Amino acid sequence: MSGCVILPPPLPTDIRLPQPPPVQPSQPSGQPQIAVEPVDPDSPITDADETVADTGELYAGSRGETVDGYFPDASVDVVLEPTRGAARVAPGIAMPEHDDGDELLDGSPHAAGSNLLLTTVGRLVLEADDAEYTCSGTVINSDSGLIVVTAAHCVFDDETRDYYDRITFEPGYERGVAPFGTWEAEDWWVPSQYLEANERWLDGADDDGWMGFDFGFIRFAPQRGTTLEDVAGGQGISFTAETNGVVIAGYPGNEPFDAEVLRYCAEDDLSYAAGGDANYGADCEMGDGASGSGFVSNLDPATGAGHITAVYSNGGESGAYGPPLGVTAYNGLRSLGG
Repeated sequence: MSGCVILPPPLPTDIRLPQPPPVQPSQPSGQPQIAVEPVDPDSPITDADETVADTGELYAGSRGETVDGYFPDASVDVVLEPTRGAARVAPGIAMPEHDDGDELLDGSPHAAGSNLLLTTVGRLVLEADDAEYTCSGTVINSDSGLIVVTAAHCVFDDETRDYYDRITFEPGYERGVAPFGTWEAEDWWVPSQYLEANERWLDGADDDGWMGFDFGFIRFAPQRGTTLEDVAGGQGISFTAETNGVVIAGYPGNEPFDAEVLRYCAEDDLSYAAGGDANYGADCEMGDGASGSGFVSNLDPATGAGHITAVYSNGGESGAYGPPLGVTAYNGLRSLGG
């Protein structure tokens, strides 16, 4: 996989970082073009905010359908609140803007009952054949207490065109230490819309429809009757496709980062549909390895409680981009018993 990064010890094996698919170049002139077909969410999108729950601005105040004809997920009136603290619903963010990817709450312990960002966000290790890669994910409030939200490309391997052989998760990971243990994935879900559009992209189509559905959920096996939420808590998650400002927290491995500590960006005013793709956009230099990081809106900095409204799909020095979560994502969560 091009552009993979080898991480240093203390990890026992070389771990690389999966990259989201870049924009596919068009077929050379005279070559047959692969037809691009739009993918639709599970329910039709609307440009009017019809949800009772008020978690922010729908599609950041823009039309849902992009200028290139791509669709985001459609809003549904479902918000799952965090297990500790309470989200603070207000425009903007309650902390200074930041795009450098500095360590989040440097020096604060990743301990039970501490800031929810420090306990629920963790590092995913993905295994396929003899290779290992890393992504980021966040424990969310769910019925099972075992669900992590991440990016679809952190579950489905473009190299093999199949799901990863093994996925493990370490919430609160920091420099080789996993304070809440290592958890084994037992089931997962990614949108059929992502798989369909991504398959066309892999076959050579200039088709970015996958970007609007690059999200997924993983259910992890309990440990001796204990759930992820029991030890780490669960972050709130909104399926209204609305957002205010966000904090993005994850484990980037692009230069100058090493995927060993939890880092963050904070954006007061999100964009939408940059480049014609159905993604929210934020100024942020975090890249490979940050894939799957939650876009946490309505954050209370004192407790780390908020609402995940999107997940990091692609980006780097140009910014961080992620699809809004809506009815398709909610249906996926329910399919896992979430």
